Amino acid sequence: MSSKHPFVIGITRLRKAPGSVVRFELLGRISDLKVAASRVSEDEDIAVAGTAESVHGGILITATISTRWNGECRRCLEPAFGELEISVRELFERAEPGSTPSSEGDTYPYTGDFIDLQDMVKDQIVLELPLAPVCKADCKGLCPSCGADLNLGPCGCEKTTKDPRWSVLDVLAEKDR
Repeated sequence: MSSKHPFVIGITRLRKAPGSVVRFELLGRISDLKVAASRVSEDEDIAVAGTAESVHGGILITATISTRWNGECRRCLEPAFGELEISVRELFERAEPGSTPSSEGDTYPYTGDFIDLQDMVKDQIVLELPLAPVCKADCKGLCPSCGADLNLGPCGCEKTTKDPRWSVLDVLAEKDR
């Protein structure tokens, strides 16, 4: 099977036998997968495993997408990383050659005897990448005064500094006591 991308599956058998199922396992790479401070490196493998089923209206893809991501912790700016495992169930509808794909965006188009899953894989990964990654759940971040990494210990800054603009509200706190 000749293809542009590693995420192409042949569906000739599916088109000839409605109701049939084909299993697939694909491995490849996609460039430019990033959101805010997290990304999938261009040299990182993306695994897609699942089934393609001939259903009324098209080909139903049910799969799991797996890969690793990396980025910068939003609290302490140290490296952050993790793994994605995304469950997917998407319908691919046959589009006539030369026709314009439907603008509703509920399905993915395909033509001929192959389905290219790359756009679906890319969409799903971008939706699952963390917008604000953290290196660990209990990351303490940086001191807002001196910039010391609070994960390494206290910084020694005086913690009693108050913004004088909020002093009016101290009266309310005194009334509640």
